[in-house]
Amino acid sequence: MESGQRKILVYSPRMLWLALGVLVLLALLGASVAFNFGKQFAGDELVRLTSQRNQLDEQVRDLEQHNRELRERVAVLDKSSEIDRLASLEVRDSYADLQNELFELRKELKFYRGIVSPSGANSGLHIQRFELAPGSEAGHFDYSLTLTQVKRNDRYAQGAISIDVEGLQDEKLVKLPISALVTKDAATLKYKFRYFQHFSGELVLPVDFEPQRVIVRLVPRGKGQPAGIETTVDWPA
Repeated sequence: MESGQRKILVYSPRMLWLALGVLVLLALLGASVAFNFGKQFAGDELVRLTSQRNQLDEQVRDLEQHNRELRERVAVLDKSSEIDRLASLEVRDSYADLQNELFELRKELKFYRGIVSPSGANSGLHIQRFELAPGSEAGHFDYSLTLTQVKRNDRYAQGAISIDVEGLQDEKLVKLPISALVTKDAATLKYKFRYFQHFSGELVLPVDFEPQRVIVRLVPRGKGQPAGIETTVDWPA
């Protein structure tokens, strides 16, 4: 009977190897496709990363250039600031010098105006000013003396100048003449002028002498000379 018949399947080795070959071929094809896909993907990713790196390198170069420009600008500003500071100091010093020079010029102008057109000054000789300043060594003092003649400049005023320094020596009040305080060549001061005359020199005080005041006296010589005068100046502290 057919229901009771059994089917017998016969496997051919050739078909088996063919099937295996197809499977292997499909596997190799799949691997090749996957490899090519991966290679393509990696290549595209490499191109993208290379482009990105190039952009970053360009940005770095731009930033470095900008940084150099900023450093150069800071250096220029620092230099400019230093120049401005030095210029400001120079202007300030020049201004101070000009102010001092202007002050001295005004003093000189006042002095010459007092000679040319005196107001309220008595006719005759005047000790315009007598100044003392410390010298280069201890006990040495520089003096400056200016004499003027007012309202009688048609003739010369002439005579001798006496300068005495009064002070304490060995606890006693003594008066030292200029001849004892200067060199022999400068011991005698004589004046001869119509409008004014300047004198300057150095006084050398004894070590044990304590000066207190200076007495300046003008002693006219000759006929028709204005009367002599005397003034006392305290020794500067």
